[in-house]
Amino acid sequence: MNEQGGGRQASPAWWDWLQHRSFRTKLALMVNLLLLLLVAGSAFLFEHRQRNATIQEVEKRALLMAQAMDSAIAADLMTYNYVSIEQSVRKFADKPDVVYVVVLDKEGNVAAQFLRNYPLAQHVGQRGPASRAVGPTIAQVHVPGTQQETVYDVFWPVRVEGSPEPWGAIRLGVSLRGLHHDIAQTRWQIAGIGVLALLVGSLAATLLANRMTRPIQGLMQGAAAVGRGDLTHRIEVTSRDELGRLSEAFNEMTAQLARVRDLEERLRRADRLAALGTMAAGIAHDIRNPLTSILIFSQLMSLHHDDPEVRAKFDRIVPRELERVQGVIEDMMELARPTALQFEPTNLNEVLAQAIELLESQATGQGVKFIREFGPDLPYCMADRKRIHRCFSNLLTNAIQAMPRGGDITVCTWLGPDQANAAARSESGREPMICVTITDTGQGIPPERLSRIFDPFYTTKEKGLGLGMAITHRIVEDHKGTIDVQSQVGLGTTFIIHLPLTA
Repeated sequence: MNEQGGGRQASPAWWDWLQHRSFRTKLALMVNLLLLLLVAGSAFLFEHRQRNATIQEVEKRALLMAQAMDSAIAADLMTYNYVSIEQSVRKFADKPDVVYVVVLDKEGNVAAQFLRNYPLAQHVGQRGPASRAVGPTIAQVHVPGTQQETVYDVFWPVRVEGSPEPWGAIRLGVSLRGLHHDIAQTRWQIAGIGVLALLVGSLAATLLANRMTRPIQGLMQGAAAVGRGDLTHRIEVTSRDELGRLSEAFNEMTAQLARVRDLEERLRRADRLAALGTMAAGIAHDIRNPLTSILIFSQLMSLHHDDPEVRAKFDRIVPRELERVQGVIEDMMELARPTALQFEPTNLNEVLAQAIELLESQATGQGVKFIREFGPDLPYCMADRKRIHRCFSNLLTNAIQAMPRGGDITVCTWLGPDQANAAARSESGREPMICVTITDTGQGIPPERLSRIFDPFYTTKEKGLGLGMAITHRIVEDHKGTIDVQSQVGLGTTFIIHLPLTA
């Protein structure tokens, strides 16, 4: 048994060849095979019937000849007129299929005989007295001294009216050469008709296969065109059968898809306009306040530039507000343009520990406690340390803000459970993945908002442009990873991040 393929035996070469043929070729081969079996079966039945009919005809003819000879020589046997018997035998010997004729008298002696160039002396011997014969017999016998020659041997007792015993017997041999010749000729005729039928059938099968596969090829071309995005492609409907209705359904489907794509494009345009409006509103909201503060202090400085207190407030507030404006601009630029990542071997446990350490004082002030469940011996992964640090910081900051009355943030890391070790690949061929989960015990996110938390400029906070989670999502995607969120109102939220070892 072949061990390849889960212990299954290898397929025969002809089956592998057939599997790589087109449907049209398979259909033509199937029709031709059925036609070949039909012709072969018909030829066999026809030859068998003709052989039986011919054999019956030969047997009947042999018996009729023996019966005619009986009528011709019965009186001569009673008078022992051997000359007349010899003449009668010569008359029957003129027939081309008669191999031998032997007439035996009442005592079993040869009264007359005819042998046609065959060593028949031993074969056509005396059977003994004719009185021993019961009735006519016919049998197929082999001619001595030949390879395949067989004859129908007829033994016909000659009876005379009024005599209880026969007065002699007739031995008659009829050749089967004519039978074999007729059968061979018939076989060649059947073969010729079969070849002609196969040629016509092959042509018809090819035309039928082309007729049946043409719509299928059209469907294949249409599917390929739709796969390329061409929804204007249509299939010509040439029939009203199932394939024709399938082509009509395909055309209707592409028309529906074209309408759906048009609607999706309109929705995308509307979403872009809505996003642009949201972005404009967010920018205006986040920049207006700092600019207002800068404007006010600029006016105060022009009026009270000699006042040390005003100058101190100006030096303290204006740079801070300018940093806020700069931060908004940098966030927008980071989300809008591709960032060149600096990949290096990174221990995610270390990055998470650093992010937690930076936020621990803020968390402690709100009564939030961090629970670390880091996987031991977590392998290094290729990542941009700075960017992945920001990703984790955004998630941890959101978790802290979601629990204003305190709670727990559980941070877990482990190697993907479907992997045996960091160097191995799973059976599906995917690389090992490092899993990071950040779970809080806050109020959770309502389902209607959960699907939009990664959208740019979407926020549920009173302050903020709504770019933090969008930037986090972008960072994870840049690392060829995935990020998912699960949340239940009143129970908390969990973010699940999967990062490959090699980006």
